[in-house]
Amino acid sequence: MTRRIRDCRRCGRAVGKPDRDLCARCHWAASHAPVTHPCPRCGVDRVLQPDTGRCVRCSRTCRQCQAPVLFVDRDLCKECLRRQRRDADRADCPRCSKRRILRPATGLCGSCSHPGRPPNPDAACVDCGRVTRLTGAGRCRSCWERSRHRITVRAANLAEALDDPPSWLGGFAAYLVGRHHPSRACAMLTRLGKHLTDEHPTHPQALLGAVAADVPLARALEDFLTASKLALPPDREERRAAARRQSRIDAVPAPLRPAVTGFAEHLVAGRDRARRAGTRPRGHTTLEARLTAVRDFAQFLTARRCKTDWATADVGDIEAFLHAHPGRRASYLTGLRQFCRYALRRRLLLIDPTAGVQAPQTMAFRGPTLPIDRQRELFRRWSTDPEVHPHEAFVGLAALLHGATTQELQHLTDDDIDHEQHRIRLGRRPQPTPLDPWTWTALQRCLQHRKNLGSNNAHVLITMQTKATRAPASDSYVKQTLREVGIQPRILRSTRLVDLVGTVDAKLVAAAYGMTNEAVIAYLSDHVDFARLPNP
Repeated sequence: MTRRIRDCRRCGRAVGKPDRDLCARCHWAASHAPVTHPCPRCGVDRVLQPDTGRCVRCSRTCRQCQAPVLFVDRDLCKECLRRQRRDADRADCPRCSKRRILRPATGLCGSCSHPGRPPNPDAACVDCGRVTRLTGAGRCRSCWERSRHRITVRAANLAEALDDPPSWLGGFAAYLVGRHHPSRACAMLTRLGKHLTDEHPTHPQALLGAVAADVPLARALEDFLTASKLALPPDREERRAAARRQSRIDAVPAPLRPAVTGFAEHLVAGRDRARRAGTRPRGHTTLEARLTAVRDFAQFLTARRCKTDWATADVGDIEAFLHAHPGRRASYLTGLRQFCRYALRRRLLLIDPTAGVQAPQTMAFRGPTLPIDRQRELFRRWSTDPEVHPHEAFVGLAALLHGATTQELQHLTDDDIDHEQHRIRLGRRPQPTPLDPWTWTALQRCLQHRKNLGSNNAHVLITMQTKATRAPASDSYVKQTLREVGIQPRILRSTRLVDLVGTVDAKLVAAAYGMTNEAVIAYLSDHVDFARLPNP
């Protein structure tokens, strides 16, 4: 009989050995117990099977979806077993050949047991006259998809669904007719209805901000509301300009950034003040050029001169910076002078380091021009090649022969064209410009191209984005029309002006093109007419 020294910590029996806390039975069970490890699938400490590396329960998997199977006598999980029993009651329908549960009364599936009413008989379409199955309003499918009647019906249905429909909804539907495909217009009205019913503001000005993410709807709605004088055009250009200015400010090193931020606010305040006073405010391009100069100089100070305070900038830093950028010396110096004057008034600088720095430059024209052979080659391309895009031919000939600017061509409309006299009015020129036969032919091709697109836009140059609106094509589009020949319209205009100023009186050129005398003199500088020199 075992002498009890202590009780077993598992079962409470007598423990006869001093160095143990388990009885003989529990000690044998503990020494012969199998080794357990966490199962990779369920995470429970169990004996892992050598063939699967998982516990016994997780080793039993469904033969279809590999899910765990609880019961030993099954090889399918609960979902697969239920799906198998349900599929056993299915059969192929004799009518539709789909595997479904058949009705005992008809021997068919549920859908085929109740086929519904028969389709409408074929009839003649009211538009094309083709005898076929009609889709709606007495029209076949193709005629129904391009029928303008759909837009009016969709707008009327939307007005009935709204508790308080806006008064301009019918006018907007009439605006979409002829400008957009009926399917696209109906989709716009559907998306507009969601904005009008989802607790969004219904005021026209607030609605423009709500639909800003939907670009096609926002563009069409903005064009209609601004033309109807129901809303003001959004300040999209101002926001883009502010984003460009902020990107330049963010590029300034952190120690010098607060002063540049204040300088940018000073420039914007001066621009707004000039606009209210009725004077000539600086454009966004000018403000961005000033900030670009200050940004580049700030980066130069920190990277090359190891200075992190504007007060430590001196004349040597200005000269070194301008020497590193000789091509932009005048532009950079103008921006730095304006910033230094601002910094002096704000006590950020003790002296003006740009006071004695000069950037001498000639006012003569120094841009590129085209030789006569290249001009003849381009003229033959734009006047004889029918494969050239109409916009490329018209922009090229108008700039090469008539010195038209990008802005003049961008805003050219039907009201500026005189079809009887073959003349057009370009920009602020005092007199209409008569066109030669080749330029007039290119202009007619542009008008035909616009007609083929089905656009009501009055501008001569339109794009796929502006054909359904009243807006002109972007300035970048007009500049890129000549990308096939690798030049820009300004080079053609400069070539024409240089040739005219050298052969005709400069004052006549200024009067014909609506330019100032100083602007024309720039093209006359460094030009010598050898025919007027005395004979040696």
